[in-house]
Amino acid sequence: MRKWIFIILVLLVIPAATASFFNPEDLTFSLAQEEYYFKVGENAILPLTVENTYPDAINGLLTYTLAQSANQGNVQYSNSNTQSLTFSIDAGEKDIPMSFETSNTPVTLSVDLKFSYIYKDKPREVVLDSLKIHFVSDESQKNNQQNERSSSSQKAPAQQENTPQPQSQQQVLQNNQMPQDSSALKQQMQKQIQEQQQMKEAFQKQVSQTPEFQKEHQDLMDKGYELTNANTNPSSENTGDFELDYENPAGEQASLKGKMQDGEMQELFKDTPEERQKMLEHLQQNKRFQKYEQRLQDQGFEQQDVELSQEQNKTSVQVNYLNQNNETASIKADIVNNTAKNVELINPAKDERNKAIYLGIALLFIAAASILGYVAYNKFIKKPKRKQQVIEKAVVETPFDYRSKALSLLEKAKKLFERSEHKNAYGKAGQALRLYLSYGNNLKKEITNDEIIAHLRKHKKQFRNAKECFDLCSLVAFAKYRANKKDFDKIISYAKKVIVNK
Repeated sequence: MRKWIFIILVLLVIPAATASFFNPEDLTFSLAQEEYYFKVGENAILPLTVENTYPDAINGLLTYTLAQSANQGNVQYSNSNTQSLTFSIDAGEKDIPMSFETSNTPVTLSVDLKFSYIYKDKPREVVLDSLKIHFVSDESQKNNQQNERSSSSQKAPAQQENTPQPQSQQQVLQNNQMPQDSSALKQQMQKQIQEQQQMKEAFQKQVSQTPEFQKEHQDLMDKGYELTNANTNPSSENTGDFELDYENPAGEQASLKGKMQDGEMQELFKDTPEERQKMLEHLQQNKRFQKYEQRLQDQGFEQQDVELSQEQNKTSVQVNYLNQNNETASIKADIVNNTAKNVELINPAKDERNKAIYLGIALLFIAAASILGYVAYNKFIKKPKRKQQVIEKAVVETPFDYRSKALSLLEKAKKLFERSEHKNAYGKAGQALRLYLSYGNNLKKEITNDEIIAHLRKHKKQFRNAKECFDLCSLVAFAKYRANKKDFDKIISYAKKVIVNK
């Protein structure tokens, strides 16, 4: 009797489990391309395909970030904005035409989409990022290529403070402001884009009319510099941050960074080669700096560049170094009244090696103490007794998860680039790709770019894209190539594809 009850239960459970396995509850966003090209004046529509395999509609929070860059009078302008709105996705598959209106001038939009929701009290999200929309002036500049992008829902990371939270089903039903169709979403997105553009233009005008900015800008113009890029981050028409980049005919670069609040300039800092050289000369007179620099040179490091930042009457200086293994180091100091103070050496590679050495020494001392203690115990304390069987437990070593480590390095690279630490960002990206290719090809050791490329060639594996990434990272590190987001995004995209899909 019990046997038949067991068989009946199995027959009831198997179909339900099988149905759940072959029809998993999930949300998937898909686009046919990563980059879309439209002629100036055309309406930019991205046909987003959404598949909802849950039994009911899913309500959540749609967050999108638009980063805009454009050329006006040979000057590159860029700006970004993040907005969120509640949205409902019906069960089944449907196409949602996402319209980003049009542009009267050549411009590039970078779009990041994220849909956050809660299902069975568990936060989940779907992310499609680094999508590009290009408005071009000529039909021949269109380069639309089939390159499908798809993303399914995954567990949402821990929410940061002040980050909009996805709403529960009951909360959404109580909220009458939710767009119920794609046309409402389109209208809201278009309105926000227009408002952000107007705010950005008003803020740029406010900055350019302040006497402080006009004085420093004209000084750079008189010295032969030309404006090459302007990046603004306004929170209102007269409040926000800005950074302007300049370059002279010799290729030397300068910048103006500042912060305005309620129409008044709160901070304005000018960074020029002359200022960097002046600060470096003050630093080179410091004996501790001389000692640190000689130590780095003995270790094969070469000076790359000098970074400045201003805080009241103190100028912070950071001198960056790089060796042939793409390991970085730096010397930081504060210049107060033309005197270097708080000089500090930062050498991550050596610090890690020192930690390993100290750990090894500590383990040797522990092992020696244990052996001596064991011998003393057996000789002087332990009483004779009959032998007991010793059961040895096997120690299982956890294998090095090089894939996760490489992905972690890529995330660090992206955060460094967002903070405009471009050289370190490219260095981390190259390190992530090099680490994965080394361990993925069973080399399992520290290896240079040239060595990994030589290995791939020898074993007739694809190497050209990897070599191009390594070359770009090295050029930026040695200040022989200007960092830019398009190239950096390509490096990140290629490295992530190799790490995740291989």
